Amino acid sequence: MAAKKADLLLYPPPHLYDGARWAGLRVGLLGGSFNPPHSGHIHASLCAHRALKLDVIWWLVTPQNPLKSKATRSFEDRYEACRRLVRSPYIVVSDIENRLGVNQTWETIRGLGMHFPATDFVWLAGMDNALTIHRWHNWRFIPDHVAMAYIARPPAQSLIKGCPLRMLGEQDNHFIRSPRAVPLVPRTTYWILQNHLLNISSTTLRAASHDA
Repeated sequence: MAAKKADLLLYPPPHLYDGARWAGLRVGLLGGSFNPPHSGHIHASLCAHRALKLDVIWWLVTPQNPLKSKATRSFEDRYEACRRLVRSPYIVVSDIENRLGVNQTWETIRGLGMHFPATDFVWLAGMDNALTIHRWHNWRFIPDHVAMAYIARPPAQSLIKGCPLRMLGEQDNHFIRSPRAVPLVPRTTYWILQNHLLNISSTTLRAASHDA
């Protein structure tokens, strides 16, 4: 008999007043519009989970990405779509940004630091975000307050060398080629090199749905 969705949950979704429950845990943060969520998000999450030996990944469904036009689907629709898609016990779909009333990454990091002071967080993203992070509002606040990890496939070293984060002298940069429980401390960036990543994006899926 197939397991019920509730039976798969190792960690119930976080809320603003249960910081003690997450104390001492290694938590990856994958933020985005998830418009729509897809198997690429799952694949990237599980890659980071294995590579950094994380306890769990929080999907932070944003109310509205400030760098994108208004989402075509409501926050509630995107959040529920994520809940329907996720089947891994190591991924938790979270509405914490909506609860915090924020939609910019630096505000999210600040809010999480206040409500979950004893949790070890690492911000997760793909190489596209690594190359454009300097366009984010107050972007230098992010690496100053949380560890960061970017998921890329070789040969990525040439792209990594030109990333804004690599140009910050106070950042420690490390390549992850095999799983290990690295320290999740601010001003540290990890580059997770994967031999295979799914070539899929939410933008492509939206375009395909319009063409159908």
